Amino acid sequence: MTALIRNKIRFPLGALRRAHSSSMKWHYGRLCALLALSIMLEMPLRAAGYGPLLFGLLIVAVSYAAASAAGDTKRLRRIYLALVAPVIIIDLRIITMGAGDGLALAGAAFQTVLLSFTAIAIIVHVLRIEHVSLDTILGGVCVYLLIGETCAYLCSMIELTRAGSYLEGGHLLRIPPNVNHLLGRRPELTYFSFSTLTTVGYGDIVPVAPLARVLAMLEALLGQIFLATFLAFLVGNFLTQKQKDEREATEL
Repeated sequence: MTALIRNKIRFPLGALRRAHSSSMKWHYGRLCALLALSIMLEMPLRAAGYGPLLFGLLIVAVSYAAASAAGDTKRLRRIYLALVAPVIIIDLRIITMGAGDGLALAGAAFQTVLLSFTAIAIIVHVLRIEHVSLDTILGGVCVYLLIGETCAYLCSMIELTRAGSYLEGGHLLRIPPNVNHLLGRRPELTYFSFSTLTTVGYGDIVPVAPLARVLAMLEALLGQIFLATFLAFLVGNFLTQKQKDEREATEL
């Protein structure tokens, strides 16, 4: 009888601790929201004439959220500081003073390293979590979005180093008015990247350079494999744990 009462007390206390921890640590939820905003607002902001300023600030916010989400140890935070600092400095330099393709290419390279490191750090952290929560699943969604963003920067770097690697309607990618650097031309390639990642492939923007085609194939494969394995694994564990908790609550 005493053991039964003890188990009844232990279960609600454990559930409360998990619920409190989940509500207080929505790191992945914040990062997921900022990533979605940065993806959806690139073209509208540029078309409205506010692209460099607002989008640059949004990139800074995404970088900070990424560091907060995956930098859960002092060592990781130091690495993030070393990666985020040049990204923020270069973005602010482009926003305030403008820049040529050389500086934009350096910024894209640092962004690619930062986003790749963030995705790997999130995967490692998520795999170590014993109790899968909704925020954990959002961590998996963050990785999926980070894959698309990373490939978008890689596409931009390819196009920047070799103009004509991507064609839009059979023509070179259009350079927007008053824009002479990577930050202004990236939205089209972000659109292409996520069309490839989701295997939609509208065909309005196509890779023609060999390296661009290889990247497109790898991104399409990685996107489908990630959804079918890692994200499906997280959702399956979440549903299994939810059913188990409901059974235990019913039995008690």
